[in-house]
Amino acid sequence: MVKLKLQSVLADRVLVLSCLAAAASSSPRLLAQTPTFAEYAVATARSQPYAITSGPDKALWFTEQIGSKIGRMTTNGVLTEYPLPAGVTTPQSIVAGPDGALWFTVSQKVGRISTSGAITVYSLPTTGFSPNFITPGPDGALWFTETVGRIGRITTAGVITEYPIPTASSSGGIATGSDGALWFTQPAYSKIGRISTTGVVTSYALGGAATEITAGPDGALWFTGGSGLGSIGRLTTAGVLTEFPATSDSQGIVSGPDGALWYTRWSNSDIVRITTAGVTTVYPTPTASSEPWGITAGPDGALWFAERSADQIGRLLPAQSGFVCTNTTAPVISSVDSASAYGGYPYFASGSWLEIKGTNLADPADPRLTAATNPGQWTAGDFTGSNAPTMLDGVSVSINGKAAYIWYLSTGQLNVQAPEDAATGNVAITVSNCKATSSQVMFARRALAPGLLAPSNYSAGGTQYLVATFASDGAYVLNTSTGASFGLSSRPAKPGDVIVAYGIGFGDVTPSILPGVIVGQSNALVNPVSVSFGSTMATLNYSGLAGSFVGLYEFYITVPPLADGDYQINVTQAGTAVPQTMVLTVHN
Repeated sequence: MVKLKLQSVLADRVLVLSCLAAAASSSPRLLAQTPTFAEYAVATARSQPYAITSGPDKALWFTEQIGSKIGRMTTNGVLTEYPLPAGVTTPQSIVAGPDGALWFTVSQKVGRISTSGAITVYSLPTTGFSPNFITPGPDGALWFTETVGRIGRITTAGVITEYPIPTASSSGGIATGSDGALWFTQPAYSKIGRISTTGVVTSYALGGAATEITAGPDGALWFTGGSGLGSIGRLTTAGVLTEFPATSDSQGIVSGPDGALWYTRWSNSDIVRITTAGVTTVYPTPTASSEPWGITAGPDGALWFAERSADQIGRLLPAQSGFVCTNTTAPVISSVDSASAYGGYPYFASGSWLEIKGTNLADPADPRLTAATNPGQWTAGDFTGSNAPTMLDGVSVSINGKAAYIWYLSTGQLNVQAPEDAATGNVAITVSNCKATSSQVMFARRALAPGLLAPSNYSAGGTQYLVATFASDGAYVLNTSTGASFGLSSRPAKPGDVIVAYGIGFGDVTPSILPGVIVGQSNALVNPVSVSFGSTMATLNYSGLAGSFVGLYEFYITVPPLADGDYQINVTQAGTAVPQTMVLTVHN
């Protein structure tokens, strides 16, 4: 079913107006690949790789606990090692920071290594304490757990703040949640803690000790360990706990590019995939007793992991369907804007749809680009349950280090939905196509970026019209002759009619529905919206995300008593006017 058929009217692409079902089987698909492993030796001597992350240079960076080195490995297995300074030993966790460097933890210090190998270390203010796991925070700083009773924060300039927590041990994993807080495990106390960026702590009791933690694609926190270290746990930001039994000790965990969670089981030497519904698939590593530990989603669509006992870095490419990209020429971003049909702003918010333009953004040989139906667009087969894809045919987009959802691709343009993020200010955007990645482009992120569907070519005689339909029959709200010139069934609105307008970037709803998810429940905007026809206020019957869509807002509006004419539609959200000039036609 297609709710609105505006594509025939508009020269540019109007985002997310086709139901997912309409896109099913819209592009040819190649035979599925089988899962494939690769393993790369780190060093001839013992190195014990421990934690691993994907770097801003699209290489894999990892810690080596024996020999005290930071390792870098390209996606084709080329290794470089950087020894730590004298006295800086046994590196633990490592992550990509917001400043384009890698940040890691060592005994009583936090370290920074540039992608060229320059190392700086910062000592903790409190002696006798050591950081363990580290993660980028929502505030542009790095946050880390400490071995005895503290959560630490370090700015990219090296300024450290420590926050005591009620129970002494906080040395487990840490991750930024979808609510803009930091979530951490306390293995010795069988708890998960939440700390706001202002230092306010809340704790949640578990049935057993949790170890590492990550933000899942469903907006919940997922963690390894759990009851007896043999469960995978899921904790919503409201504190609702679910545990899925596992048969072996679990360790590292990461949200994969396929909308599932992936974790390591060191004692079984295998990698496990678990869907958000709890369905698991096990992949034994080729090397027996390899002890996989840390795991990360790589820039090439594979899962990369550190094999502690085997002194190797492993790579698992899951079974994939669709076009297998071979393009390795780096993409170039020439511009980024929010969707042009919805205002085309030089800023965006969580859930906004963006248009990224440039060259070599997708493989020109991809059959998706020339499909007979909906060329370039995602299909039902690209979704994992209700979760939209973060990678299409080898193409992915990173926004402030988080994966965007890709709706449309071509060599010259990508249409993507921004992921959930609490950051504000300029953030980095990159495009990756297979093994090559663009340079960063900075783009402004705001808490809200509301825009209504009013494309530039939905106009006549110099008048820009708002796209609106009648709730009763789906006809368009336009002067009949103007609608006919667009090839549409239309009529003017009358006072008392209920009409529907469409938007993006209006922010959170309640109950919470994250970006990248097909909407399946009623909801309402958290930040209120008001609508007026000129100076006359209208009644809003509904304002929230539209059912069966991804990231499209609907506004059901009752037309107020008015004389005949074209009326400027004024929309405000949380007291701020939407900066668009657009009209609707009213005729009694």
